[in-house]
Amino acid sequence: MLINKLSILIPVYNEENTLLKLLTKVKNVELINNIQKEFIIVDDGSKDNSIAIVKEFISDNPNLDVKFYPLEKNVGKGGAIHEAISHASGEYLIIQDADLEYDPNEYNKLLQPILNEEADIVYGSRFLGNQPHQKSYFTHHFANKFLTFLSNLFSKLKLTDMETCYKLLKTDIIQAIPLTEKRFGFEPEVTAKLSRIKNLRLKEVEISYYGRKYDEGKKIGWKDGVKAIYCILKYGMLRFN
Repeated sequence: MLINKLSILIPVYNEENTLLKLLTKVKNVELINNIQKEFIIVDDGSKDNSIAIVKEFISDNPNLDVKFYPLEKNVGKGGAIHEAISHASGEYLIIQDADLEYDPNEYNKLLQPILNEEADIVYGSRFLGNQPHQKSYFTHHFANKFLTFLSNLFSKLKLTDMETCYKLLKTDIIQAIPLTEKRFGFEPEVTAKLSRIKNLRLKEVEISYYGRKYDEGKKIGWKDGVKAIYCILKYGMLRFN
């Protein structure tokens, strides 16, 4: 599989403490096979200095391929990802949170199965292998395991980490899928809808993970877990479009 450009989708909401470091790490990543990078940054109505940080980064790096879309109102992570997907021009795209929980240096791990023609879609799993992992809340760990189990029940996939941020997706495939969930329901919705595509090969690779605490800015909560169950049933069991 020939890939000339990877679109890196970065939804941002009040991430002034980590944003510049994250953008710099993405800039410094050298992709295999000389694959070029396209930054697609969507600010989801931040109230802090996130927008100013992005603008300064763009000004300081005029040779980078950066597209920036600040939204006037907060629509949710899923909504910000929808906006970013619509602007992606690379053959593949990957979602990158701005909070440094995931390491951009692992993009090549996800790209390799595509380049080897072993997969069409690649998920980065936090629960495979022996990669470094900062301990997360027990409730989050249990919830992720349960949601993945429930998702697999209806999708017939054998995933270990449905809720992972790192999803390497073929751009024309994901742009053709109607997506509706505006918040963290994006993960179960997109997984359910991908699972319906015949002969689509989905592979997982192990990744590292450095989970934040709530006092460090972590945003997902128990209500999002309940919504995720609802979305699994809606798009998995009931197969809503």
